[in-house]
Amino acid sequence: MSMAETDQSAYLQARDSSPKELLAYAARKTGQSAFKIQKEFMAMARPPSRLNMVEYIRNGLYDMARHSGEERSRFISNDLHWPITHTCNNQAWAGTAEDKLVAATLLQAGGVAVPQSVAILGKTPRLFPGLEVINTEDALRAMLGKYVGEGLFCKIIDGMVSFGAFRIDAWTETEIACVGHPPMSYGSFLSEFVGNNAYVVQRRLNNHADFAPYTSALATVRMVNMVRADDVFCPMAVIKLPQGDNIADAFWRPGNLACDIDPETGRIQTVALRGVETEFLEDHPTVAGLMGLQLPFWSELRALNERAARIFAPIRYQSTDIAITPDGPVVVELNYGGGFDLPQYASGRGMLTPEVCAFFQSCGVDLNASPGKTQKKKRFGLF
Repeated sequence: MSMAETDQSAYLQARDSSPKELLAYAARKTGQSAFKIQKEFMAMARPPSRLNMVEYIRNGLYDMARHSGEERSRFISNDLHWPITHTCNNQAWAGTAEDKLVAATLLQAGGVAVPQSVAILGKTPRLFPGLEVINTEDALRAMLGKYVGEGLFCKIIDGMVSFGAFRIDAWTETEIACVGHPPMSYGSFLSEFVGNNAYVVQRRLNNHADFAPYTSALATVRMVNMVRADDVFCPMAVIKLPQGDNIADAFWRPGNLACDIDPETGRIQTVALRGVETEFLEDHPTVAGLMGLQLPFWSELRALNERAARIFAPIRYQSTDIAITPDGPVVVELNYGGGFDLPQYASGRGMLTPEVCAFFQSCGVDLNASPGKTQKKKRFGLF
C-alpha cells in the first residue's frame, strides 16, 4: 500500500466503538442503566448540538455532574462542520485554501511566513512554477543531495488530516529511510510508498526550544478563526503535539496530545489524550512543565494569524495551523473550515458560546433547523 492508503487503513482501525459498546462503557462508569443514558443522549442529539454517540461519550457528557445545563448546551457535533462551513464561506475559495501550493503562494505574496517548498514528488501532469517534479530515481537522488543533513517533510498537495504525510531523514546511494518505516529502495519508494499521489516536499521546520521536549515532531497551533467585518475573532486555540513515532500532529493518531490554549495569552490550559473518553492529564505524561506553559512568540503568532485570515477573508469560518519555530511563527496550512471536534476535545468545553452563535447566525446559519436527509445520512468528521 502507499503511505496514504496505510494511513487511511490505520484511521479506520482506530475508529470509534459501536453505540452498544459506548453505552456499556458509560453505564459502567456511572452505575446508571444504558436505557437512562440513551434517553439523556437523545436530548443532546437534537438541535442545536446534534451530537452523535461517540461525541457524547468522548466529551464526557454522559456524566451529568461534570457540566451544567448551559455548558452542555454549548457542544456541537462535528457532523455539522461541512454544512455550516459551506454556509459561512464563499465556496469558490475552497480549492484555493485546500491546495497547499496555491495557498502558500498567496500567503507568501501577502507577507506571511510559510514553509519552504523545494520540489514536487510523484507523477502528475500539472506544472508547478519554480518547482521541479521528481518522478525518477535519478531525479530523486539529485534532489536529496541538495539537502544533506536536513530532514524533508512531504505531504499530499490536496490532502487532509495528514493522511500520507511522511518525513525523510536519511538516505544512501541505494536506499531511502522515512521516519517510522524500514529503509526501502528508491524504486519501491516511488512506485509503492508514494504511489499515485502528488506530494509537496518542504524543508523541515523545528520546534521552538521552549516546548520541544514535549513533542516528538513538529507541533502546530490550530487557531479557530471567524472573520468579522472589523476583526478576526478567535474563540479557541489548540496546540497539537505529536508523540512517539508519529511525525504528524493530527489528534486521531494514537498517543498524540492536544492542549487548549488561552487565545489571548498563549498559555496552555489543558493536556488532553484521546480515547473512548478524552482523558485530561495533569501534565505531559513523561516530561513535567507542559501544563501552564506560556508559548513563545504569541503576539507575533496572533498578528501572523490575523494577516493570513484576512488574505483569505472570503472564507469567513476557517482555521490556521501555525508552527512556532526558533525564528518565529510559520503558517503551515490554512484550512477551509476546521472541525468542531478538536477544540472541544482539547478544552472540554463546547464551542457554541453566544459570540460564536452570533457569528454563525450572521453568516446565515440556522442552528435550530431540523437536520436534512443528507445530514442524517452522511457522517462528516475527518478534521
